[in-house]
Amino acid sequence: MPLIIHLDNQQRWYSGGETISGHVEFQCAQATEVDDIRVSFFGRSKAKVQKVKGSAAPSASYRSKCVLFDKERILSHLNGDTLSPGTYEWPFVFTFPSNVQSPGQSSGWTEKSPFRNDVNHPLPPSFAVDTGDTLRKLNCAIEYQLEAEVFKSQRGFLGKKLALFKETLHLRFVPPAPSAEKACDSVIYRQQRAEMFEIRSILLLLENRGRSLTFQERLQSWVSARQPRFSFKATFSYPIRVKQGSSLTCLLEIHPFMEDSSVSLPPEISLQSLSLCVVSQTAARAAPSLIGSLSGQVHERIELLNQRSLAMPVMGTLDLSHTLGPLRLSRSDISFSTFNLSRSYLLCASFAFECAGKSVEFSLADMPFEMVADVQATSGSKDIAENSAQGAPPSYHASNSSTEDGKKNRERLNERSVGWF
Repeated sequence: MPLIIHLDNQQRWYSGGETISGHVEFQCAQATEVDDIRVSFFGRSKAKVQKVKGSAAPSASYRSKCVLFDKERILSHLNGDTLSPGTYEWPFVFTFPSNVQSPGQSSGWTEKSPFRNDVNHPLPPSFAVDTGDTLRKLNCAIEYQLEAEVFKSQRGFLGKKLALFKETLHLRFVPPAPSAEKACDSVIYRQQRAEMFEIRSILLLLENRGRSLTFQERLQSWVSARQPRFSFKATFSYPIRVKQGSSLTCLLEIHPFMEDSSVSLPPEISLQSLSLCVVSQTAARAAPSLIGSLSGQVHERIELLNQRSLAMPVMGTLDLSHTLGPLRLSRSDISFSTFNLSRSYLLCASFAFECAGKSVEFSLADMPFEMVADVQATSGSKDIAENSAQGAPPSYHASNSSTEDGKKNRERLNERSVGWF
C-alpha cells in the first residue's frame, strides 16, 4: 500500500485524554497530481435493526449512524501540483476525547430511555455485537479510526475531490472507571433489597423442634388462628459497579426479629436453594427515514449460580462468592449509552428458605448495575482482551526509517505546505 499510517505510541487500548501521535507515509511511485493530503480521526456509532419475520416474508433493515467526534488535519496542500516520485512523511498529533463532541439534541435524536441525546455525554467504548431474539435482530458497532487520504481535484463545474489513496487504522477505546471506584467496597456503592417474613407453626415451640407434625397437628395448625410466630428479615446486597473480570461481591443477611416473635429463641433457618443470573440488555434504534424508524432491545441471560438441595443453615451475613465460589462474568462489555446504542446489565436472584417446616421464597429481579473497565488495564502495557468481548485489536506496523531521497522530498514539500496542525 503506498499510503501507510505509523503510530509513535501504539497501544492495544486508549482512554480519554491520551495522545495519538505518528506520521503518514506516502510512497509515490510516479509523478502524481495531488490537491492535498489529509488525516482524520473520528468515532462513529452504527446500528442496524431488523424485524424478525417468516422465511418467505421480506425484512427491511433500519439503519442509523452517529458521528461521536470528527477531527481533521490538512497535512499538505498542493493545489493540483505534481508530486515527484519518492517517499514523503507528514507528522500528526490528536488527543482522544473523553466526551462525545456532537451537537446533542440538535442532531435530531429524541430523549428516550435507555439512550442519551445530551451534549457531551461520556464517550462510549469500542463495541461490536450481532444479536437477536424472536422480535428483533441487532447489528451494532462503535468504532474509532484514523484515516489518511490523498486527494486529487476532478475537472468540471463542481470540482469534486477524488481520493486517490486511502488508509484506515482502527483504534480501541476503553473509558476508565470512575475515580470513586477505588472505594467500591463502601456502602455508598452498594444497593440493598430486603423483605420481612413471618413463620407461623407449632414447630416453633422448643418441645416440638426437630420432629415432624402428625396429620392431626397439621389439620389443627391450618384452622387455628393462634399459633407461635417468628419473624426474620432477609437482605440481599450487591455492588452497583463491577469491574471487568472481577467477581460480584453479593451478600445475604438473615436477621431474626425477636420483638415481633412470640417465641423466646430463634429457630433454625435453612437455605434450600438459590439461583443468581445476569441479564445483559443491548438496545439499538434507527433514525426516522422514508421507511420509518425502529428500535429494539435484546436480553441475554447469563447464569452465575444455581444450587439446589443445599440445606444450609443461615444466620447473620453470608458472602455468596466466598461460600459458593466466585460470581464472575467471564466475558462482558462495558456499560454505556449513546445516541443510538446502549448496553446495560440487570442482576436477578432467588432464594428458597425453610423454617419450622414452612417454605418461603425471596425473589429479586431487575437489579441494575454498571460494568466498568479495570482502571489499571487501560494502558498499552496491560492485556484485558480476555475480559472483553471486543476481540483482538488490529496489529500496528512500526515505522521504517526514511531514505535520503525521502528526506529531501519531505524538506522540499514542507516549503510548499500550508503548515502543521
